Parts: sequence; structure tokens; C-alpha cells
Amino acid sequence: MGDNGGGPFQTVFRASLLVLGTMLALNMAVAYLQPIVPWLIGAVVIAGIVWGVVAVTRWRRSQW
Repeated sequence: MGDNGGGPFQTVFRASLLVLGTMLALNMAVAYLQPIVPWLIGAVVIAGIVWGVVAVTRWRRSQW
């Protein structure tokens, strides 16, 4: 298939390419998520409020 030895230079080169690719992917993910993060946080807050209202309503009705 291929030589697995490659030497230390090839190992360091592959590792550095892997780190570079990971940094680029993380940078792009942060750049694309940055505009919608407030909307996501707002949706979580609204869902929490709705859950709280439903829980309190069900708790009050179960007392009767």
C-alpha cells in the first residue's frame, strides 16, 4: 500500500497539516456561527420559559 515509516519529517509534516486543517475548520465554524448565536440563545431562553410555565401549570392543577 504505502510505506508507514516515512521518517520523522513526514510525521511532523502530516501532524502540522492536520493541525492547520483543524484550525481552519474551527475558524470557519466560529465565523459562520457568530451571527446566529444570539438567536440560538434566545430560542433556548424561550423554550426554558415555556417549560417553566407548563411545569407550574401542571403542578397547580395536580393539587386539586
